[in-house]
Amino acid sequence: MHLNDIAGVQSPELRTTQKPYRVAEVAAMLDVHPTTVYRDIDAGRLSALRVGTRKGALRILPAALDAYLALLEVRTVAVAEVA
Repeated sequence: MHLNDIAGVQSPELRTTQKPYRVAEVAAMLDVHPTTVYRDIDAGRLSALRVGTRKGALRILPAALDAYLALLEVRTVAVAEVA
């Protein structure tokens, strides 16, 4: 079943051609331990979906990963030279 086939889905974020990522996939992409990804999900820095009953499985949508990476982006600050 494809995400676009789920009846009643209203969120445009779910209507995507890319499948959601697993925590282990995101951790591998970022070269960090999966625990780091779980901590950022728990802290609210990275949005995730819980799929299934009870504990369920966590999935990260590509748009959520993009927003997370933008949040983590280190911006360089130009320092003005003092003459």
